[in-house]
Amino acid sequence: MWINRIISSFFGIRKESDLNNDLNNITLKKIVILFVLLNILFISAVLLITKVFI
Repeated sequence: MWINRIISSFFGIRKESDLNNDLNNITLKKIVILFVLLNILFISAVLLITKVFI
């Protein structure tokens, strides 16, 4: 899956050329999906932290 490949590239698991190929093949739909997923993860983390500590 392209999300796993991009994340593993940021962690240095893959070569830089592989990341360049993945970023060249990214579309607007993939960017929107990634943006929504990151927002959901961030909001979930904030809600979890506030419920645990407050």
